[in-house]
Amino acid sequence: MNTAIIRLTLLLLLGICSGFFLELSLELALLTLLPGLFLFGLAYFRARKLLFPDLFFGSSVLILFFLLGIFVTSLHLPENQPQHYLNKVSSEEIPLLKLSIKEGLKPDLYSNKFIAEVESVNGEASHGKLLLLIPKDSLKNPFLEGEKILLSSSIKPIASPLNPHQFDYSTFMSRKGVWRQTDFREGIYTKLPDIETGLQIAAAKFRKKITTSLKENNFGKEELSLVQALLLGQKQDISAETYNNFAASGAIHILAVSGLHVGIILLLLHWLFKPLTRIKNGKIIKTLCIIVCLWGFAVLAGLSPSVVRSVTMFSFLAVGLEINRRTSSLNSIFLSLMLLLLIRPQWVFEVGFQLSYLAVLSIILFQPLLRRLYSPPNRIMKYFWDLLTVTIAAQVGVLPLSLYYFHQFPGLFFLTNLLILPFLGLILMMGVLVIILAVINILPSFLAITYEYIIKILIRTVDWIAGHEKFLFKDIPFNLSEVFGWYFFFFLIFLLWRTFKYKRIIAVLFSVVVLQVIYLFSEFQQDEQLIIFHKSRSSIIAKQNSKKLEVYHDLPATARDLKLLRNYMVGQKFSNLEEKNLENVYLLKEHFLIVLDSSGILPQTIPSKPYLLLTGSPRLNLERVLKDNKPQVIIADGSNYPSFIKRWKITAAENDVFFHYTGENGAYIIE
Repeated sequence: MNTAIIRLTLLLLLGICSGFFLELSLELALLTLLPGLFLFGLAYFRARKLLFPDLFFGSSVLILFFLLGIFVTSLHLPENQPQHYLNKVSSEEIPLLKLSIKEGLKPDLYSNKFIAEVESVNGEASHGKLLLLIPKDSLKNPFLEGEKILLSSSIKPIASPLNPHQFDYSTFMSRKGVWRQTDFREGIYTKLPDIETGLQIAAAKFRKKITTSLKENNFGKEELSLVQALLLGQKQDISAETYNNFAASGAIHILAVSGLHVGIILLLLHWLFKPLTRIKNGKIIKTLCIIVCLWGFAVLAGLSPSVVRSVTMFSFLAVGLEINRRTSSLNSIFLSLMLLLLIRPQWVFEVGFQLSYLAVLSIILFQPLLRRLYSPPNRIMKYFWDLLTVTIAAQVGVLPLSLYYFHQFPGLFFLTNLLILPFLGLILMMGVLVIILAVINILPSFLAITYEYIIKILIRTVDWIAGHEKFLFKDIPFNLSEVFGWYFFFFLIFLLWRTFKYKRIIAVLFSVVVLQVIYLFSEFQQDEQLIIFHKSRSSIIAKQNSKKLEVYHDLPATARDLKLLRNYMVGQKFSNLEEKNLENVYLLKEHFLIVLDSSGILPQTIPSKPYLLLTGSPRLNLERVLKDNKPQVIIADGSNYPSFIKRWKITAAENDVFFHYTGENGAYIIE
């Protein structure tokens, strides 16, 4: 197997990860790249005089790609782009922004959300993506892609999570290149008459026309939202119940137009254009037709990043399929990965990007091995056996990463895929036909009714599978070291399965030892902690030790069902939780936490330099408390009035005492 492309891509990937960690300036990154270019040039001219390239040439190429990854990453950092809006706007300034709407996001309870491209700041040309928060009750007609607006509003960082192990929306958006947000509640705006043009804007208008045409053909709201997700890449209108059922049944990948959909379409096109191989240059013509059709589907689905990634990956894979060698398919996958990372290095941290490539790689590597385990007696059995092996191979590839990100495993995933995937190709192709006929206003009513009924069956099937909750394993703790440990194990299993050798048996046993060390280390690294969580209008204090989590709270209901605590227990690998009422004093070795509640009464005896927690908006003379008790830290949780918080913060600053408010600084941890 020629693994040159694979090795170069992996070194580029390592360089990109290092670049995001180091965050070098552009000048320093260029100075780092120049020695790599010089070394490569020296090795290249030296290799021309040799019959075969030696280790020096190979090493210089690998070093060059590693340094290239660091340089490409530095190019994409906002601080290295003088025209980026972050370098033109201060935190106190209220700038005048000219924006172009790029993408609509799924709204939350209070706001519509859009991603906009900044075109100018205070009249000066600029660029960069910005998150717009628009109150639902203030804008009857949401923005459309391509519309331009003039906005005067403050720009703020996207809020980080206030409690440990909560979903980090700021990190999620930064992976999309969105670093700041602005709230329309705090500014004024006006729509501009000029509208942006381009392929992506034309695709957005075409999607809107498709949605309008389907509505005119009496598609139900739930069915229409699913068609929009399956074919147009628009998941904003899917109800929370439907989305959760797809996740619980192991069919969540069906809702995102990405690798699965493009892969199915590739296989259908591969079969559809197969007769072209009988003519002269038929393979080249067939490959070109497939690639054109794939990119046509990408335009139909809105050219979203996930679709572009998938179509790029499968365009390279289409070439590999025509060469009809597994090594060519692997090289095609890694070549597409290299190209995408050079264009958008931040995509390496997107969950969809990681899962798509891991699923395809696992199918290419493991499916042929699984397929050999059984020889079906007929074509029907062979089809379902192939489908099952593909499903298992894909699940092996994404399982560790899925557990790390989502902490759940749908036990009936194989049943979901066996029931749905055989018909997904038909659903996609029929959906494209329905869309085309609806847009040109010649969609027969019987075809619309039939397709809507098929979508209803799909929804009901998913609901039925999701109803078997005992097969959905939730709250599975899984950390990053376990992810790498399990992928190391799977890779060595693949090598052993492919060629049975004594050395590979030893390597697999070594990977098992590595996994055991990881789990033993995680068991013994639990330190005792006191955590003051942030919860609006409530106080929650948790004391953790190596065995269980003790939770002290004043919640009206049980704390076990609180999402912030469930997330913390999963992240810290706790299964036992004991609930207790709030106390006035907590001891953690030599650290004392004193709670001053709404009564305003302190214990008679207070040790020196305690931690002081203010809860329930106590009415007190904080300056006197600081003078008498000399706490080293004052902590205020979410149960206090904002006006009290402001007053306490000023008093603490005047007395040179550190003040921590959980509503701004997040949960406070005493270790």
